[in-house]
Amino acid sequence: MRPCDVCDGLLEPFRHEWLWRCDDCRALHATFPVAIPDSAGAATLDEAMRESGLEALRAKNNGRLLAALAGLTAPGGRFLDVGSGPGFLLGHAKAMGFAPQGIEPDANTVAAARSRGAAVRHGFFPDVLEPGERFDVIVFNDVLEHIPDLRAALQACAVHVETGGVLCLNCPDRRGFFFRTADILDRLGLHGPYDRLWQRGLPSPHVWYFTTANLARAAANHGFAPAGEVRLETVELAGLWRRIRYVKDQPLSLSLAAYVFALVTYPLARLFPADATACFFRKA
Repeated sequence: MRPCDVCDGLLEPFRHEWLWRCDDCRALHATFPVAIPDSAGAATLDEAMRESGLEALRAKNNGRLLAALAGLTAPGGRFLDVGSGPGFLLGHAKAMGFAPQGIEPDANTVAAARSRGAAVRHGFFPDVLEPGERFDVIVFNDVLEHIPDLRAALQACAVHVETGGVLCLNCPDRRGFFFRTADILDRLGLHGPYDRLWQRGLPSPHVWYFTTANLARAAANHGFAPAGEVRLETVELAGLWRRIRYVKDQPLSLSLAAYVFALVTYPLARLFPADATACFFRKA
């Protein structure tokens, strides 16, 4: 057992040999290896297909996220996107008047972001930052759940966010419809959907699943107070098939099952807690 990064409770073995659950806050933690490529080359993901599959969803969610940030910060603020990927959020943030920079460890996506004119540093947060660098906004947009050392990441945010600045954490929520459905199937012995939500076997899998209460508790431990939430979409029909198929060598049968399930349940998902919520916190 080891202390939970969210609340200092104890992480205990839970259901699978790779899965742990906190005995206090119920945060879930996976012990998957993280193997992000630091040089461009062969990849297990089709990055072009992933970009096109996520473009419509990212545009919708980024608009909501940035509109909320615009109401919390002054115009033209220094904006850091941690794990900026192909640069979707950076481009949208620049159009909204922010002064954005990105950090991205995956060499296969850094070039794509730079080709869009995005200012992206290749490496890990906070290693590529100077000790005195400060930002008005730091965003983890579907990224925090991939970072094994959650405590160190949030402590670095406390150092690099300006006093009065904003930290945005957008993570998948284990209370959401799709996670709950995959969890039920996993308990019944159908592990495929659960493994896919955890991104098991990919270079940068999910290693945490939180709730918004977990995020607030973890952020408070590092001097951040809640400043609002925005519900985000998990599924957008435009680009859905490409999003499902961007994992190379995934069985076609599994892709078809995921696609049909998403289509059929798309209207129902809105009746449940969000599978993704952007949480905003202000540094005291």
